[in-house]
Amino acid sequence: MLTPIDIGQKEFKRSALGYKIEEVDAFLDDVAYAYEGLFKECQDAKEKIAQLEEQVTRYRKLEETLSQTLLLAQKASEEVRQTADRQADLCIGNARLEAEKIIKEAEEKKHTLERQYEWLKNAVRQYRLQYRAMLIAQLEAIPDDDDVQLQVAATYEPKPDYVRIPLLNIKDEQE
Repeated sequence: MLTPIDIGQKEFKRSALGYKIEEVDAFLDDVAYAYEGLFKECQDAKEKIAQLEEQVTRYRKLEETLSQTLLLAQKASEEVRQTADRQADLCIGNARLEAEKIIKEAEEKKHTLERQYEWLKNAVRQYRLQYRAMLIAQLEAIPDDDDVQLQVAATYEPKPDYVRIPLLNIKDEQE
């Protein structure tokens, strides 16, 4: 590539019918100066392009890293969700089993209590029947009033007067 120094140091052969040397030198100086500015801009642009390409490379690597991180995060999120779903299903299943067990135990307890209640009802009924039968038997064993008076009269023995007199005296003293 042609540099500004190359332009500034360029020497042309002299000829008799050629251009004016001063004008050519002045023009070459102007061209060299302008070219130097453009050359510097081009070099700066190349450096800037290199920096930008380096940044683009870093950004692409960062983008790739972020993309991989995002994929890993999505995968981890999916695994966590699936694990949570499995645990929730397991908890629900365990809760259902426990509920069924509690219901079964409650039904068994209810049936046991119902059987005990029926047994107690029958026992009370039997006790009442037996008690009623015993009361009826006792009532039937009690003699009528007439029979009692006859039995007392039949067993009564009159006491002699000497036994009665002291009793009368005791009664008189009390009055």
